[in-house]
Formats: sequence, structure tokens, C-alpha cells
Amino acid sequence: MRLNFNRNLQIGYGISILMLVIVGFISYRTVHQLLDSNHAVEHSNLIIQKLEKTISVMKDAETGQRGYLLTNRRQFLEPYNGAYQEANGLVNQVAVLTKDNPGQQRNMAAIHGILLQRMTILQSLIEMRQQDKAITANDLDAGKAAMDALRLAINKAENDEQVLLDHRIAQLNRYTLQTPLFIVLAILLGLLISVLSYIKVTRDIKEKDRLQAELFLKEQETAAFNEELTAANEEITASNEELTAINEELVEAQEEINTLNRSLEEKVAIRTKALQESEEESQALNEELTAINEELAAANEEYRATNEELERARDQMEKSEELFRAIAHNIPGSLIMVVGPDHNVLMLEGDLLDELHYKGEAHEGKHLAEVTSPERYAANRGLYERMLAGEQFRIGRKGDGDADYQVDFVPLRNESANVYAGLIIALDITDLKKAEERSAKLAAIVESSDDAIISKTLDGIITSWNHGAERMFGYKEAEMIGQSILKLIPEDRHDEEPEIIARIKNGQSVEHFETKRLTIDGKLMDLSLTISPIRDITGNITGVSKIARDISERKKDEIRKNDFIGMVSHELKTPLTSLTALIQVLNQRLKTHIDPFVPSALGKANVQVKKMTGMINGFLNIARLESGQIQIEKQQFNLEELISEVIDEATLTVSSHTFYFEPGASKIVDADREKIDSVISNLLSNAVKYSPKGKQVTIKCGITGSTVLVSVEDEGMGIKSDDLVKLFERYYRVNSNHTQHISGFGIGLYLSAEIIRRHDGKIWAESESGKGSTFFFTLPLG
Repeated sequence: MRLNFNRNLQIGYGISILMLVIVGFISYRTVHQLLDSNHAVEHSNLIIQKLEKTISVMKDAETGQRGYLLTNRRQFLEPYNGAYQEANGLVNQVAVLTKDNPGQQRNMAAIHGILLQRMTILQSLIEMRQQDKAITANDLDAGKAAMDALRLAINKAENDEQVLLDHRIAQLNRYTLQTPLFIVLAILLGLLISVLSYIKVTRDIKEKDRLQAELFLKEQETAAFNEELTAANEEITASNEELTAINEELVEAQEEINTLNRSLEEKVAIRTKALQESEEESQALNEELTAINEELAAANEEYRATNEELERARDQMEKSEELFRAIAHNIPGSLIMVVGPDHNVLMLEGDLLDELHYKGEAHEGKHLAEVTSPERYAANRGLYERMLAGEQFRIGRKGDGDADYQVDFVPLRNESANVYAGLIIALDITDLKKAEERSAKLAAIVESSDDAIISKTLDGIITSWNHGAERMFGYKEAEMIGQSILKLIPEDRHDEEPEIIARIKNGQSVEHFETKRLTIDGKLMDLSLTISPIRDITGNITGVSKIARDISERKKDEIRKNDFIGMVSHELKTPLTSLTALIQVLNQRLKTHIDPFVPSALGKANVQVKKMTGMINGFLNIARLESGQIQIEKQQFNLEELISEVIDEATLTVSSHTFYFEPGASKIVDADREKIDSVISNLLSNAVKYSPKGKQVTIKCGITGSTVLVSVEDEGMGIKSDDLVKLFERYYRVNSNHTQHISGFGIGLYLSAEIIRRHDGKIWAESESGKGSTFFFTLPLG
């Protein structure tokens, strides 16, 4: 049976390996021809791309030259500079790629000549503009004619290459059709042989399994019988051991009973003898006790009077000691010592014992030289004697490291005004010294700061005014102390002060609050305020500390930057609109092109153009927003209908995520429909972009009080708490390993926040890193 099984396996595997070798060889030949054809197609595509890039470079050079001719601004010549070298290099690359094509070599020679002629005309027009010479229509027509000739020459080269590309694509399609058919045929033949071999081997395996099952059952029966025999032997052995143990216990119990009987007999004899002797002794003791009791009664009366006096004195002393120890223990960083006339310690308490190196624990009654050291006692003996002589004084001491101590020596006098002891009090004043130094440093920093540092009461009355405030606002300190802070606030911003004070009373700080304030000459100044509560030692808020920084120059820079962004964005919109139209026309004409790469590339180009259009519109909106030109045109509309429309538009371009939204009753709001559309689109786009592994985006819309609450929840990477507070700031982007490859400029959420705020709504986000994010915004009901 085993020999048949092995023979069948060997025959089946041998035939399968032979078929695998044959199929592999023929597949290699077919795939190799397929790859050669594919390489030729890629070669033609590369040539066409370089020719298109050549004409694009020349268009950029011509556009830059026109911009220079119109504006005389040299920055327009940046596309022109190096254009000839780049275009000539591209033509040379095409010439190398087509060195085996004589027709294309002739086309490249013609393009070289036209390219040189075109660049010569461009250069001559630029020189005429630099020399302020008049440029005639003939000059411009000559340039246009040269550019048209260049386009025709490149179009001819592209058409020639396109003919070759069509031939290569046809050959590639032929190999693409033949190769899978042959491979499928060979696989089917191999599968047939494998199935026949499998049927034969399966039949042998079933027979083998049947025999193994019978053998396994026999082995199980034998093992069960052996286990029964082993269990019986173990029970017999256990019974024998139990009987042996019982016999041993019985013998030991008999011996213990005999021993107890002998011991009881001996104890009874001893007890009888002791009772006889105790009767005689008891009579003699009774007589002696009677005499002693009479003597003790007389002594007790004397002791009772003495104890009452001692009890009163002891109570008084204990109260004094407890008071002294309580005072010593409740003064932090202190040591209190009472010294007798003979320089012995009467009392020593405090938490500075270890720091001041007092040895041992029981100090009362010991000489000062014992509790410190003979050397230290000798050095301070004069101080002790001055105190016991009746002098009261204070000295300073340095301890280990930077510790500072204040030591007071106080003589203690009795009713007769005689000194009977001395009181020494040591206090750790290290923190006090450091606090004084910090206060001095802080005062120096405040006075030397360029920023205005002002403190005021919770009622807005100024209590401090540094030199920075004098320089910034022009008022002297004497002019502002006791004045209201409203003196510096423009009338149209008086409502800021109550809001700030309310936050301070709640214990909150205000950081980098940008506003405007008035100087002494009535000039408005852009400031950034950082405002914090001032607390007393018990933690109660007693005032306000304010740091003001002049940001006028920064604001001017921002205005210049926004003007530049607005200008550039306007300049980019015109060519981008033309490019969008051109791509859409090409997409319509070439969507059935034989090469699938062409419609795919045009589709990707269209997506990128839309992204660039959105980015430019964002920059334009920021420029309009910060210049006050953005307009909110409110109208009443159903917010849920708008959300459904935005979701439908997003579904057309997003296939990786599912948008879940259940519309309910209509929710009418009075808002700018177009701008609210942009807010919802931005939130949906972010939910998709920042949740690459998530599959669902949930949108909800409900009524909360007098407002409509909209939320967008994703299953993405989440946001850290440090980033949440800055999320809606201009140009802010979350930096992490997950977001560094995601495009964006940090303007979408900033614009959305500004739009919602201008509708008297609120916008915020809730998130936890790694668990997704939810963005909310509210709008007043219409």
C-alpha cells in the first residue's frame, strides 16, 4: 500500500513539474515581447511629453517677455531667463531619443533653427524696451510668425511620433491579447493533470486513514486496561498504609495514658503536704499585717496632703511646657531653647535641630557643650553670658549651603527682675532672603522692559505703571496711578474690559489678545495683551496684571503681505481659468482615446487645477477678510437642504469614504448661503483628507435652544489637545508624522471660523489623538 502511494505521488509531481517548465519558458518569451512593446510605447510618450514641454517653456518665455514689455518690471523676465537653454536641452534630448529615426532627426534640425530665430526676436524686443525704443506691430508680427512656425514644427514632430506610437500600441495590444490566452490554456492542462493525480492520491490517503484509525482504537483500549490495573494497585497500597498508621497511633495513645496516671498521683501527694504547712504560716502573717495597716493609715494622711500640693505644681508646669512646645512646633523653620544660669538646657524644641547639628534626642538637663560640641560652645559662650547678664540682642548666622538664620537672645526675669534663664530663638530666613532678591530682580525687569507692564484692581483702577508704559503711551507714572484703565481704551472698544475682568475673576488668563489702545496724543496703537490674575497669599484674586506689546509694525507687514497675496492671486486667476477651460475641452475630445493614459492624465490635471483654484480663492478671501472687503449677504434658506447638496457634490469626487446624514425637519437660518456652503465643504474635505484609514464621515444637524448645531465626525488620526486651541488660527497646520504628506496652507479652518463668527455663531473641535475628530458650528435660527 505504501509503495503504491509513493509511486502515485512521484508520477503526479513529475508531470506537474514538466508542465510548469514548459509553461514558464513559453510565458517568459511572450512576456518578454510584451515588455519590449510596452517600453517602445513609453519611449514614444516620453518624446511627445518633451516636445510639449518645449512649447510650454517657450510660451512661458513669451509671457514673461510680454509682461516685461508692458510693465518694464524685471521680475517678469524670470520665465524668460534660461528658457532658451532649457528648450534647446529638451530638443537635444528628443534628438538623442530619436537617433534611429531619420525623419525625426530632420524635424529636430528644423526646430533648432526656428527656436534660435524665436529667441533672437524675443531678445531684440527686450533690448528695444530697455533702450526705450518704439516697438512696432511688424516687430510683434515677426515674433508671432516665428512662434507659429515653432508650433507647426513641433506639431509635425509630434504627429510623426504619434503615427509610430499608434503602430507600437497595436503591436502591444496584440501581445497583450495572445499572452493571457496561452497562459490560461497551459494552466488548464496543468490543472487537469493535477486533478487526476489528486483523485488517485486521495483514494490511497483514505485507505491509509482507515487503517490508522483502527490501530488507534486498539491502542486506546490497551491503554484503558493498563490504567484500570494501575488504579487498583494504588488503592490496595493506600489501604495498607492507613492500617499501619492507625496501629502506631494506638500504641502512642496507650503510652501517654500511663504517663498521665503517674503524674497525677505525684501532684496529689505534693498538694496535700503544702496545705498543711500553709495553715501555720497564715496565722503568723495575719498578726504582722494588722500592725502594718495601723502604721500605713497614719502615713497615708501625711502623703495625701503632700500629693495635693505636688499635683497642683505639676499641672501648672505641664501647662507651661505644653504651651512652650506648641509654640515651638507651630513656628515653621524655627528652634527655641531655654538655657539655665549654669548653661544647662532647660528646654529645646523646633524643626531645625538636625540642620543646626544638635546631637541626640533627650536634651533637657544636659550642658550646651554636650548637645552641640565643645568647640562650638566655646565660640558662642560670650553670647550666652551676655544674655544671662541681662542683654537682649539679635545676630545673623550662615548655615550649610546657602541657608540664612536669624538668632534672638532674650533674658528671662522673675518677679524681682532678676535673670533666672535665657531664651534663644533661631529662625530660618533663607526663603525670605531669596524672596527679597527675586522681588528686586523682578522690579528691575519690569522697569527695564520695553513692554508696558501695568497692574490694576478688579474695578479697573491702575495701581502700577512701568517705564515701558511711559514710553508706549506717553503718560508719566504720577499721571496714571489711581486713574481708570478706560482712559487708554477707545470708546468703541469699552465692551472689551468687562469681558476681560469676567475671565480674570474666574481665574482664567488672556494670552496674545490683539486690540487697539490710545496714546497721550490720541493716536491708535496696535497692541498684543497678555493678562493674568494677581492672587494674595490665600489664593484670592485681588487684581490684574497686564503686559502690552506694540505690534504696529507687524500689522503693517501683514497688510503688505495680504496686498501682495491678493495681487498675485488676481494675476493667477486669469491664466488658471484659461487652463481649466482647455483641460475640460481636451477631456471631452480625448475621453475615448485609444491610450487610457491620456484621459486619466487629463482627469488628474483637472483635479489639480481645481485644488489650485480653491487655494487661490482662499488667499483672496483672506485678503478681502483682513481688508474688510468681504461681504456677508444674508438670506433665509433651509440648512439641511444645503448640507445634502454639499454631500452630493462631495460624493461625485470622493470614492474612499461614505457620508452618513439623515435629514429631518427643515431648519431655516438667516445667513450667507454661499459662504456657509464653503464652510461645510471645507469640513467634509478635511474629514476625508485627515482620515485615510477611516471609511465613514457622519454629519448631524439639530436645534439647540435658539441655534442650529451642525457637527462633522470622522474616523481619522485625531488631534492633540495642544493643537486644538490653535486649530482655527491663520496658516496654522498640525505637524506630525501622519500629516507631513498632506497638502494644505492652514487657511480653510481660519476662513471658516471667521465666516461663522461674522454670523454670530461659534465653531470648535473635539478630538483625542488616534480616535478621530468632531467639528461643530452653530448658527442663529432665522
